[in-house]
Amino acid sequence: MKKFGVVIVAVLVVVAGCGSGASTPVTSPGSGSGYGAGAGDQVCPEKSVADQTEITPERANLLIGFSERNAELCADELGWAFRVGMRDGESFPLTADYSLQRVTVVVQDDIVTEVLVG
Repeated sequence: MKKFGVVIVAVLVVVAGCGSGASTPVTSPGSGSGYGAGAGDQVCPEKSVADQTEITPERANLLIGFSERNAELCADELGWAFRVGMRDGESFPLTADYSLQRVTVVVQDDIVTEVLVG
């Protein structure tokens, strides 16, 4: 009987951990992906075949207003390489190579404020 009680406790711990409040992508057909409860207009655009050769500045700018984590999730979902060039005024060293499949973001107070392709 003791073993049965331990198993129930273990199951309850695992189930309780599933509701820890971490945001996960939510997909609704035809509208891209939204991230987390209360994400507002943080909707990841649909994938585009054109992104495989070149991300346009217009598409890259769709990440402006996203939280850093959600921007990274969205970029990953779209197949874009993602890096942070500056966060809260602190610049980070970056490679000098230029890639049309990568976005470099500027983050202020956990919000993407600028996006550069390359």
